Amino acid sequence: MTRRPFPLAVPPELRAYILDFHWDLGLLHALDLPVVELPAAALADHLALPFWAYAGEPFQVTPRQVAADPVTYREQYERTLAADLRHPVDVVRRPDGRITILDGVHRLLRAELEHREVLAVRVLGWDELDLIAVRD
Repeated sequence: MTRRPFPLAVPPELRAYILDFHWDLGLLHALDLPVVELPAAALADHLALPFWAYAGEPFQVTPRQVAADPVTYREQYERTLAADLRHPVDVVRRPDGRITILDGVHRLLRAELEHREVLAVRVLGWDELDLIAVRD
């Protein structure tokens, strides 16, 4: 059985961040992963990438755009304010050492808006990706 490919066309600027296969958030949340503290600045590059949908279209708006214009991007801004920072951000550590957020970009933006310097993160190893993969 093979991993199911990611179902959407990914913009070039996100290809280094988005996994190339479909994965399951429930499987990720069910894992007992180590929690560590990480400087929020180590994840700040995610805030400049168009992860979020706007007007029903995926990959249209960056978290920084949402923060700069909460009226226009009200839905994403409200999701950001509702993000619960008691829950760690889920990340994967890539073979080259880069850390990519799997779940928690709204929490990262909220942490930035609140000037938090440190975030709790759960770290999934690159060799553990099959644990969250959706299979064909």
